[in-house]
Amino acid sequence: MKFKTFLTILFLLSSVVCFSSKLLMATTTSLYNTGLLDVLKTEFEKRYKHSLTILAVGSGMALEMGRKGLVDLLFVHSPEDEELFMKQGFGEKRVSIMQNEFIVVGPTEFDISYKGLEDLFSQIVERRFLFVSRGDESGTHRMEMKIWSQIGKKPDSKSYISTGQGMATTLLIANEKRAFTLTDRATYEFLKSKLNMKIFIEGDPRLKNVYSVIVVSPKTGKRVNYPVAMEFLEFITSKEALNLIENFSINGVKLFEVIAQPSGDSVERNSGDQP
Repeated sequence: MKFKTFLTILFLLSSVVCFSSKLLMATTTSLYNTGLLDVLKTEFEKRYKHSLTILAVGSGMALEMGRKGLVDLLFVHSPEDEELFMKQGFGEKRVSIMQNEFIVVGPTEFDISYKGLEDLFSQIVERRFLFVSRGDESGTHRMEMKIWSQIGKKPDSKSYISTGQGMATTLLIANEKRAFTLTDRATYEFLKSKLNMKIFIEGDPRLKNVYSVIVVSPKTGKRVNYPVAMEFLEFITSKEALNLIENFSINGVKLFEVIAQPSGDSVERNSGDQP
């Protein structure tokens, strides 16, 4: 499945001619599925007269595309991997834009007693409840693996399904299989009307889900359109764009909390003397 996805991406990349007005962004499926990026794309293209193409993949693949200089921008949610990406010199600028949270959802018919995140995950293992994972090196998958590592155990192969798919597909599979899964709140709210699931864990400060924009370093490849990527960074940190994000909602539920400063003070720059 990952190989097919990579071939699809190569086809899309080959169809985008590298004109000065073209911009390529790799982002996570969980963000793309909400529809927010369509709103931002429309406003950006109207204001700056550039063409923005969005490729929806997991954060892991998005970062790999950035390392190879295949895209100009990343909009991802895997902070530790992003920090390494910047430290290794693949990113020129990074700014955290917004956040929501990861939540744990499961079948509505399950009525179990548990004390917080670790206890619930331990019971999932010990009682062999089915768990569905994205299994795609995305930011969501990274967070899930971090939780298993913290409790020192993981479901056996019969109780664990790795989809290798995006968040929306993974949620739908978990719903069909009557299983637990870890998801970002935005995708859950987006699909809630199609799901027979409920939230088991929410509001845990350790499950913050931060989305950041990274401008890929022009040193990674000839196709990186650095000037236009910087214009997008200017746009996404403008008051107008941040207001669009803050007020974006599905069924009356706001999906994101803006954390960027309109002044651009939150931009992380890469410099030659950075460790």
